[in-house]
Amino acid sequence: MEFTNLITNPFGFGERLILELLKKGESIFAIFPSPKDVPMSFLGKKNIKYGFVKFGQDPVFQKSLPKRIKHVFHVYDLYSGNFARMFKANTLATLLLLDWAKHIGVDSFTYLSSGEVYGKGTSVDETNPCNPHGFYATTKYQAEMLLKFYGRFFRMQTVRLFFPFGKGMEQGFIWSLVQSIMSGQAIDTEYSLFSPTFADDIIEPLMKMRELKGSTICNICGSPVRVEELVEEVKKVVQKSSAKVQSKGVELSGSNSKARKLLCYSETPLHESIQYSFGGK
Repeated sequence: MEFTNLITNPFGFGERLILELLKKGESIFAIFPSPKDVPMSFLGKKNIKYGFVKFGQDPVFQKSLPKRIKHVFHVYDLYSGNFARMFKANTLATLLLLDWAKHIGVDSFTYLSSGEVYGKGTSVDETNPCNPHGFYATTKYQAEMLLKFYGRFFRMQTVRLFFPFGKGMEQGFIWSLVQSIMSGQAIDTEYSLFSPTFADDIIEPLMKMRELKGSTICNICGSPVRVEELVEEVKKVVQKSSAKVQSKGVELSGSNSKARKLLCYSETPLHESIQYSFGGK
């Protein structure tokens, strides 16, 4: 059976991407860590099937994935934890998935990288050099380097996504900030200014991304905010207080001009996206 889309992470904005594609009547093959992770809301839905792969544990794709796929959305990543597991999940798994995609002859491969590959800078655009600092960012940059060797086999679309957050996303820079606020811990962060990106704003641009002719790299990012501003917005919503905020002064914000023009990207106001993502917790 041929599936239109493969999605490597069915949680967070991956789940919303699946639901939007299903609304359009498209078929989907979604990768879960194990059968027990498939939510009840997916069971019985038409046009969706499942495979089971643990990305951080020597993933094997040939036996788990279908023989025919048109579009790959590689949205899975691991933001923190054991370095070896992060390398397997973010870099090695991407290489193995690229090799599988080449073998079966996909049309397009959309890879969600990270704005953190730039290292630092304000209003950085796609022409800025990459200089990743942390281990997570390094694994994402390494994966991007691997993409170059497969661009002649299928259309390669790379999204550099800056600091995503939203419902169901239980990892990442902003999620960690929220956990610190919820527990009343002091906040000691790398970044003093950054570009938070609401997960729901990513879905339509991702679907447009796969239709682009040729290969491209595109930033998707929200407007820059100071860490103190974001913390205050979160505190209003979760009704918690935290100790004073300390940062190491790194500034990393992106330019989304290309995404606005090419992918019709638009932003939900920060206070609305924070309320939707973390209200009621």
